[in-house]
Amino acid sequence: MLKSRRDGFALITVILATTTVSILVAAFFAATTTDLSSVRASADGATGFYSAEAGLNIRGEKIRAVFQGYARPSGTSPDPALGCVSGNLGSGHFVCDTGLQLNSRTVATYVVEDPKNNDPNDSERMITIPPGERFAGLNAIQYRYSVISEAAASWDDRPEAILEMVFRTRLVPLFQFAAFYNKDLEILPGPNMTLGGPVHVNGDLYVNAGAGATLSVSGQVTVATSEDGTTGGTLWRGRKDRDEWTGTVHVDDADDATIAPDPSIPGGRRLVPQSELDAWNGRIETGLDALTVPATEEFTRGGMYWEQADLIVALDLNGGLDDAKVIVPNRDISGGVSENTALTTLLNDATDCRAVAPRTYEIDTSHGLTGTLEDLSLTDTLAVEWSNSFRDRRENTNNAARTARRIMLEVDVRALLNCMHRQSPAIFADGPSAEDRLDDLSGGGLVWYFTVLGPNEGDASSGYGVRLRNGANLSSNVAGAPAINGLTVVSDQAIFVQGNYNLDASPWRPASFLADALNILSQSYAANYAAHINAMTVAGATTVQAAFLGGTHTTGGTEGTGGQGGGNNTYNGGLENYPIFHENWGGVVFQYRGSFVSLERPQHSTGAWSTGGYYGAPTRDWGYDTRFNDVANLPPLSPRFVYLLQERFVREFTR
Repeated sequence: MLKSRRDGFALITVILATTTVSILVAAFFAATTTDLSSVRASADGATGFYSAEAGLNIRGEKIRAVFQGYARPSGTSPDPALGCVSGNLGSGHFVCDTGLQLNSRTVATYVVEDPKNNDPNDSERMITIPPGERFAGLNAIQYRYSVISEAAASWDDRPEAILEMVFRTRLVPLFQFAAFYNKDLEILPGPNMTLGGPVHVNGDLYVNAGAGATLSVSGQVTVATSEDGTTGGTLWRGRKDRDEWTGTVHVDDADDATIAPDPSIPGGRRLVPQSELDAWNGRIETGLDALTVPATEEFTRGGMYWEQADLIVALDLNGGLDDAKVIVPNRDISGGVSENTALTTLLNDATDCRAVAPRTYEIDTSHGLTGTLEDLSLTDTLAVEWSNSFRDRRENTNNAARTARRIMLEVDVRALLNCMHRQSPAIFADGPSAEDRLDDLSGGGLVWYFTVLGPNEGDASSGYGVRLRNGANLSSNVAGAPAINGLTVVSDQAIFVQGNYNLDASPWRPASFLADALNILSQSYAANYAAHINAMTVAGATTVQAAFLGGTHTTGGTEGTGGQGGGNNTYNGGLENYPIFHENWGGVVFQYRGSFVSLERPQHSTGAWSTGGYYGAPTRDWGYDTRFNDVANLPPLSPRFVYLLQERFVREFTR
């Protein structure tokens, strides 16, 4: 009996132990399952968060791209209290976009515009970028937006993450830089040179000066990688074409109490690390991300400037020299360039569109186009005519004697302004806006687009060009004509600016040239053109006040270090030779106030830089035009870069 009782106790003990173990095992599995669920939920939450964050960046970039395309975002925003639901999707650039798939998550994004963006009196619209920020001192136009991004496993699921980013979009005109290059920039003057204003390079920067000379830069210097990220971002003391450095380079460190040292040591060309540049108080920065610049297509036929121009004029050579004519093309070129006969008739009106003063050209038929046009004198020509008398002894590298001629579209600036005023409003009929006067404000003022249509138009060295003269005063002299607000001249060919342009007595107007390449002819060239056939002519003192955007050659034919050591045969001439000279300027002053921008190499003006007896360098009185620091004084349709500045980021919020 006693044994049976002990056996009963033992059985009960085993049962209790087994139950306890079972409970412990069950608890363990329950805890493990809970932990796994927590881990899974945490992982899902993290995936949702990063997916939503990516959605913020993608949608913000889309807003930036709208501004980069010279438009402003528009539309209606969804009600943030409801989110992206049927009937609350918004419209236009602010619409709720549910088509983004990231990390197996559906990401929905939408944009809310700050109401102040539409307030013309908003004091924060036009700003000067404050000290301590990149591009400090430049003016910018800014707008504020919020992007909301939601990520979920599917559209029907509860969002795993809801994020908000508030940011400012800043538009910074390129013409607020003394020099802005979307490629390697070399500043290598022989004599002393002072460059006032900021300098930016999407590429490599080379700085040097002649023996015993000094290059002084007074603005902030920023060096970024190329847009494709493959080259650039470095600063070199010395030359790109040769392994040497000379002279002194001084960049203002913005501290009167100190003088930052020249980043150089005796020897050859040297890469200067950022660690040595920290002494400049943020005034020299390297290794930055590239700034996005306008696409090349914006400057070509059919591009943004063609579409926005108040007047388009073309020299049509497709019928040969016998039938060469100046026309106004139709703006729509989807089926090829065609003539707008009504506007062409207005432009060629011998009364309203005659030249301001007689001029003489020699006409020659040896350029290679067919035709038997005889020599003649054009003594009372129209505001826009053509010639082929100009001997480009620098550009025509295939002609050993350098005597080949350019066919030029000839523009008398004042006469064309008179013509447009006399023919208003009809001459503006094909323009981008309803404004039909010289004081047009669309885009900031007048925009002219000039081109040449002919058998060589697509060649690397087309032999075509556009020459502008009589532009000392950017105004009509017809009684009652309104003053222009500004003038931008655009061409897909080389532009030649002859004589004084945009003097202060005009009075000064915001002005710019955007072209394949920029050439300067002095005030004396008109009297010397015949002598220029066989030799350099002597230049006369000349002043040009306009921003330049043009192509520049690349040393070594390659951006980045692969082009180093290219030598004089491929040397681009440096910033000091950005404008192409054709006369003997020795001892003669060329005064320039403006801004140098180069986005690419020339497409048609491909002759290599060389002194070679084809020009003599001027005494350069050059400076950045500080009037461009006021956004109101920028030329019409000034090219710009756009960047985003994050103001606030909210990781979680609920409706």
